Amino acid sequence: MLVQIFYLYTQHRNYVIDEVVQLLWKLPYSKRALRSYHVREEEQRQIQMVTALLIQLIHCSANLPDALRMASNGNAVLEASVDVSYPIKCHEAATESCCLFWSRVLQRFASVKTHDASELKSIIENLVTDLLTTLNLPEYPASAPILEVHHVWLCSCRDLHICTYYFSNCIRLVYF
Repeated sequence: MLVQIFYLYTQHRNYVIDEVVQLLWKLPYSKRALRSYHVREEEQRQIQMVTALLIQLIHCSANLPDALRMASNGNAVLEASVDVSYPIKCHEAATESCCLFWSRVLQRFASVKTHDASELKSIIENLVTDLLTTLNLPEYPASAPILEVHHVWLCSCRDLHICTYYFSNCIRLVYF
């Protein structure tokens, strides 16, 4: 139901994203954070429920054109007339939602006290770990733009050492 609200009522996306960020801060921040959402097709892999919700919200933010939404079967989808710029508009909508999410996270991170910063860093690391877990799975296409926006933010930070450290950790998590 929340995904449908996010999809149909774009004026409420700010509120929904704010609520997701609030849920994110309430998660345990240990490295062994509770991961109870089973990733399909992967026997041993699990992610946090909030991560699964975020992926679904970003995925649905790429609005389908009416011609595709009304199509009932595969043949109707293939025969539907769609504007050539549709893929670009979908990507822009998903990227906009990702930017909204990360801007809210960064606002929260900037306003936190020094002793809470390590907890928030662990929460963000757990979120990124979950996104990397789902990155190459076709059921979760929204993981890529979420990580892409996060990566752009990291590479735009002034401390190149932090960006390099984070990137090397991401590579280690994905491939080793």
